Amino acid sequence: MKTPFKVYKQFNDAELQLYAGMKHRLHSLPSELFPTQSFPDRVAQALAAERVIHIKELVESFEFFYRVRKRLRAPELIDLCAGHGLAGLLFAACEERVEKVLLIDQRQPESFPRIWRAFEKVAPWVMQKVEYREEAIDADLELSPRASVILVHACGELTDKGLKRAIAHGAAVAAMPCCYGKALEAQVPGLAQHFGRNASIDISRSYLLANAGYQVDWSQIPEAVTPMNRIIVGWNRQEY
Repeated sequence: MKTPFKVYKQFNDAELQLYAGMKHRLHSLPSELFPTQSFPDRVAQALAAERVIHIKELVESFEFFYRVRKRLRAPELIDLCAGHGLAGLLFAACEERVEKVLLIDQRQPESFPRIWRAFEKVAPWVMQKVEYREEAIDADLELSPRASVILVHACGELTDKGLKRAIAHGAAVAAMPCCYGKALEAQVPGLAQHFGRNASIDISRSYLLANAGYQVDWSQIPEAVTPMNRIIVGWNRQEY
């Protein structure tokens, strides 16, 4: 059974679904894809007006956010390997309980100011919540115990480093891994034979969280967006 789209439900239409995974800028696509005044459609319209962001990145960020938001309840959110920071910006825009969002990556993309302008139009309240820092994932950043961590397609070992950093601070964490060939967590040979390399690595990551006292769950966004669609979520057992 295919995973349905929860946010951009128009892509459940087989004819439109092909657009969801395209690496085409929003302004180059038919405006009819985002026709309403719903918040997700208005974000798409604002980003299209700024001529920034691929449709794939937009859709995967919203679908990821929708699936993890209930498990990340802390008032602060850290978006590690943030890139454009779209997932973190969605927490700032849509979650009243999130008071501060820190976007962290080695370099802020040159297009980020245009993304910032788009969100300023549709969700001006995020301006007071969000900070972008140019830092490595293993820089000496003290995570508040009041923080949650997200990692959206942090490449290979960066997912592993981010998970371990969250564990060290007892922070709830949600990760959608990619680039498994560069992962630090070793696959378990027997599991890899039966479940494949990627799944066996994510099983190892899940046990890393479980052994640290986390409750762990898996979910996924629609494969039509990306085949790297698995989400690992870990949260403190005692807080839920």
